[in-house]
Amino acid sequence: MSSYAQLMLDHSPYMMMLVEPTQLRIVMANRSVEQALGYTGAELLAMTVTDIESSLQDVFYWEDVRAGQYLDIEGQEGLYHCADTSMLAVAKSIRVVHHEGLPFLLVQARDVQKERKIEDALEQTLSQLRATLESTGNGILVIDWQGRIASMNRLFSKMWGIGDALLLEHNDAAIIEFMVGRVNEPDACRARLRAIVDSDESEELFWLRDGRVFECKSRPQYLGERIVGRVFGYNDITERTRAEQALRESRDKLEERVLERTADLETANATLLAEKLRQQELIRKLEETKSQLLQSEKMASIGQLAAGVAHEINNPVGFVNSNLGTLQRYATDMLTLLAAYERLEGTLAGEARQDILRLKTEIDVDFLREDVGSLLTESLSGLQRVKRIVQDLKDFSHVDESERQWANLETGLESTLNVVWNEIKYKATVVKEYGAIPQIECFPSQLNQVFMNLLINAVHAIEEQGRITLRTGHDEQYVWVEVADTGKGIKPEHLGRIFEPFFTTKPVGKGTGLGLSLSYGIVQKHGGHFEVSSEPGEGTVFKVLLPRVGAPVNKQLEQKTS
Repeated sequence: MSSYAQLMLDHSPYMMMLVEPTQLRIVMANRSVEQALGYTGAELLAMTVTDIESSLQDVFYWEDVRAGQYLDIEGQEGLYHCADTSMLAVAKSIRVVHHEGLPFLLVQARDVQKERKIEDALEQTLSQLRATLESTGNGILVIDWQGRIASMNRLFSKMWGIGDALLLEHNDAAIIEFMVGRVNEPDACRARLRAIVDSDESEELFWLRDGRVFECKSRPQYLGERIVGRVFGYNDITERTRAEQALRESRDKLEERVLERTADLETANATLLAEKLRQQELIRKLEETKSQLLQSEKMASIGQLAAGVAHEINNPVGFVNSNLGTLQRYATDMLTLLAAYERLEGTLAGEARQDILRLKTEIDVDFLREDVGSLLTESLSGLQRVKRIVQDLKDFSHVDESERQWANLETGLESTLNVVWNEIKYKATVVKEYGAIPQIECFPSQLNQVFMNLLINAVHAIEEQGRITLRTGHDEQYVWVEVADTGKGIKPEHLGRIFEPFFTTKPVGKGTGLGLSLSYGIVQKHGGHFEVSSEPGEGTVFKVLLPRVGAPVNKQLEQKTS
């Protein structure tokens, strides 16, 4: 290939690979493939396309290609294995091309992960906007700068009595004329609906022919500095207007009646204010629940990933461990055979014996005899450590548990400690003071989340070097787990707020303020509670107390934390 052609390929925005169909080898790949997947050019040319493409439909397709069935593909989505073991979502096309009379498969792919994220964010924004429009207490109408209806909520069509048949026609002019025909001052209503590019906000009242009164507030809709439409909000104030009229008519009546009506209005206003405050509290609680659900879902995803990684590691570790054990036996047998030969060295002729002695000196056979056993023993020990780490990952995740189980919290604490050990080992010494606590009926993986949050918070509280002490114990009523650190402690004014959602003393971007809130919900769900003590500059102690007899699960809390 000429340097010009290669230059064009390397600057293509698409990943391009040329695949030889009989062996499925990658015979050419442009620089976009190297940059997107993290492999070098030499590594790619040593791979087959099935080393990269992983979905089931891709496997079937390439098996058909190997069998001689070549089909073009356009815009198919799939997953690519990256060099760092991550997966990259792509959209790809495949063309059959020929070179010097031989068929090849030209694969062109592009990264669609960013597009997916943008689409998801847009869909979420639109969904929130639709939900907001439908949940508001006003009828909402949006007209664009061309005079067409861009959006309306159901309350708007219900207020104006617009029938389904008219809505299904999608005739914007007919809908607007229907509205105009229902008010006592049609010209004023029509003029307001047509004044789309007016930069002022407006507030007007319209009296309908059926006796109702609508308050209309409108404001321009901007795109940058350009007006692209207008938003109208209609509020049925008939009852309020009638009340005001009644007040005006009764102005000349007895002062006592005026005072009674005023008291009634104040009561109504107080009720409305109380309802507004209640709704605000409900909205706040919904936001807290949503954030906790997102945090819980993230933890579940981490657990699934840990379980998947542990499963994938177990397979190669198993056969490597088996092979090393066999190799150790073989090495022992070979050394036994070597010792037998050495015992026969004295029977050899002088020249042959000298050759053997010289060879033994060159390879340092005594050192090899000592070192090969040590190497195999160290390798088997290392594999045992890997197996223990994998088991800890599996014990930590337990992603498939949906019911309470009998579990030992010290075992879960050990698994969690091994999972987060890489973050702890550089900053803290861990001291274990276990009290051989009995098993309890619980959700082990959820309590592992609590332990992980407490351990991470403890190590974050230690600025340079310190100590984390893990204690367990029990009495007739409770088992307990205590995590104590020698960190900077918690200020007294903050101690009462540490379990509030979104409250955090960490710098911006370093914490969500949800870890302890989620942990509090999990412990409360188990019928337990926290005890916290802290001295600024001295450290903090978190103590989790859980009942030895399983408490009934609060269904609302189970939904928030499971």
